[in-house]
Amino acid sequence: MGDQFGKFIRLFGNIFFSFIGFIVLISLLLLGLRFFMGALDYLSWFRYFYLSLMLMIPSVLFITVFLIFFKRTKFHPSKPVRIISDTIFVSAILSWFVVLILDSIQFLKHGYTDIDKYYSYNMLYLVINVATIFIVGIIQALTTAKEKDWMERRVG
Repeated sequence: MGDQFGKFIRLFGNIFFSFIGFIVLISLLLLGLRFFMGALDYLSWFRYFYLSLMLMIPSVLFITVFLIFFKRTKFHPSKPVRIISDTIFVSAILSWFVVLILDSIQFLKHGYTDIDKYYSYNMLYLVINVATIFIVGIIQALTTAKEKDWMERRVG
């Protein structure tokens, strides 16, 4: 009886101290991260490096998405939809390059730290680009051949 009680107490202690250790470890990690980020504020070049990365994120993301869809459009069965889609994707990619260049010039001239001053974070522009992706995807989906049902695949 005493042996089972000792095992229970040891198991309970292990679970309890593991839980407490996990909380202490997370707290120390967050405290260390806070001090590390505070120390980075004293490095003036890091702020500019961080802001330049933040300016590049939307452009790189949308250019990558539009390039992937541009490559996939080559295999679409309808030629008119291919031409329309390619035109839309090329114009979107070019617009993102222009926006990236304009934002880079504005960053180098003024060095604004607020993202609302840059074109790549304009909400209307972002919504238009996301809507373009969905609309072209819907158009391409509606102009492809109907996929066979699982029953038709077995029979045919």
